[in-house]
Amino acid sequence: MTKQEFAAKATELIQLMVDTIADKNFIKLTSSIPPRSLWASFIDAQATPENGCLGFGKWLNELLAIWEDEYDKKFVIDHFSASCLDKKELREGNIVTYHPTSFGEKLDFWFEIDFKVENEQLTAVFDINF
Repeated sequence: MTKQEFAAKATELIQLMVDTIADKNFIKLTSSIPPRSLWASFIDAQATPENGCLGFGKWLNELLAIWEDEYDKKFVIDHFSASCLDKKELREGNIVTYHPTSFGEKLDFWFEIDFKVENEQLTAVFDINF
């Protein structure tokens, strides 16, 4: 896989991940970039990829609700914006950073996406960092 192919495919997967999160269709993360950590404990369920995605969604919704109460305004995850992606990191072996926004304002956390290429297939998982 060339550098250009990697960057294009990685960007496509990140866009799918962010748009899936913005749409609150967390179970669909299993088909794009799932969370790395075992988030299933947030829903007291067996640690499966699907339950991990649902647990992440529960955690995220609770975090945004806390912020809404604290700041007395609505918080969402905006759909993908290329300006939030650190493109200089889009190389195999790097952790790629995406800074999500809410109504165009940068949030206090970011996604760190870890890509792997095996047999010409690109796979990834993400973590949250504060």
